[in-house]
Amino acid sequence: RSETEKLVDAFAKVYTPIVLLTAVCMCTIPWAFGPETGRFWTHNGLVAIVIACPCALIISTPVTYVAGLAAAAQKGIIVKGGAHLEAMAGTRQISFDKTGTLSEGIFELLHFNGIRTTRSRKEVLAYLALMEAPASHPLSDALVKGAANEQVAVPTKLELKNHSILPGEGITALVQGKQVHVGNEKLFQRLNLFSDLDQVDVDIAEEWANSGGSVGFISIEGEGIVGAYCVADRIRNEAVDVVKSLQRMGIDVTMLTGDQRRAATGIGHQVGLQDEHIKSQLLPEDKLAYISSEVEANKAKKKCWTRKSKVMMVGDGVNDAPALALADVSVAMGEGAALAMETADVTLLDSNLKKLLYIIRMGRRVVRTIIENVTFSLATKAIVMGFAFAGRAGLWAAIATDVGSMLIVTLNGMKLLPSSHKVRQNELRARMGRAVGESRRSSVSEPLLEVSNNSDTDGFVDEDRPCCSSGG
Repeated sequence: RSETEKLVDAFAKVYTPIVLLTAVCMCTIPWAFGPETGRFWTHNGLVAIVIACPCALIISTPVTYVAGLAAAAQKGIIVKGGAHLEAMAGTRQISFDKTGTLSEGIFELLHFNGIRTTRSRKEVLAYLALMEAPASHPLSDALVKGAANEQVAVPTKLELKNHSILPGEGITALVQGKQVHVGNEKLFQRLNLFSDLDQVDVDIAEEWANSGGSVGFISIEGEGIVGAYCVADRIRNEAVDVVKSLQRMGIDVTMLTGDQRRAATGIGHQVGLQDEHIKSQLLPEDKLAYISSEVEANKAKKKCWTRKSKVMMVGDGVNDAPALALADVSVAMGEGAALAMETADVTLLDSNLKKLLYIIRMGRRVVRTIIENVTFSLATKAIVMGFAFAGRAGLWAAIATDVGSMLIVTLNGMKLLPSSHKVRQNELRARMGRAVGESRRSSVSEPLLEVSNNSDTDGFVDEDRPCCSSGG
């Protein structure tokens, strides 16, 4: 139940007894002053009971929510109740996850260099593929497919043990009894291995990161860092336009990512964000802390006579779930993890960010329509009640006014529903979109991951990226 529904119900609980008591007094007390006076005020009391019935007022809110929810569902947007739809209208700040949200989650291995090792390029790639094969993250698939493009298959003769995730850093495992690490710069800084790199290798890694790629390394126990690689993600086609539109609507947009700063700013600038709105190198708990601080800051700013500004989180991964749960209103991508969709208040089934603009605008239309309905209901009752007290309102006029106002607010709420013509157009677009999506997935080149699920089902995404600069 939304704040508006609770307010209307609370008002009706006070308003109805007062009106009934007033009507009873009008029907009884005047008889003490004579039959003529008694009949006059009894008639007015009956009129007052009819016209004061709060049906139109009470129905004005839920019928509008139902229409808004149905319209959103026809667009492929699942909203878990009117309260979340209303919260959309108050959104003043949106934090986006990067991988799979602002970006498509389709990765390609762009570069791979061997570093100061006696092992061949293919041997290092084989170790890298072996480490990444157990993971189902898009970045892992890109590395495995990148190795396959060089005719390097996942080795079956090497023994892999104790494969585990290092949150926000990468992965580690025992290969042939030697500890192997794959991950971002933060991991190898912690292991005191990054400082052993030659300056030329550091410069190359920085160049890759500055171009917007996610840079990672692989090390083998006793040999140090033996390889460096760069993978890149695609920004969603609609991301730039959506960010600009949100900013024009007066909404602050922030990107939260586990990527290293250089890679994060490269992606952020592409979608139109300034440096101060790009938060990088974030672990899942850092995202949670950021959303928590923003929510608390908004609560502190709220005045008793103003509506609270809402903080929205948009994400797709398992590790976005805590932040999604804590935000005032949360949106999950339909191609993301099941946990994210279960936690979020809203799900964009086709993961199209333009649907986010639609649902925010729909939320604002819903609130505007509710205000229209409530204002009309109260104004109508006040005017006819005035006529009733003046003895100029008939009983049939009161009945017509009560029923008529209820029908008007219902029809006004139902105007949010799209026409049947628009519904048919949306169905046609959806079919065409599915056909284009299937065609696109089938035409993706070998180094790229298919778009199917942005699979995070093995318990990590983005920050727990087991191979590179963590990827938000």
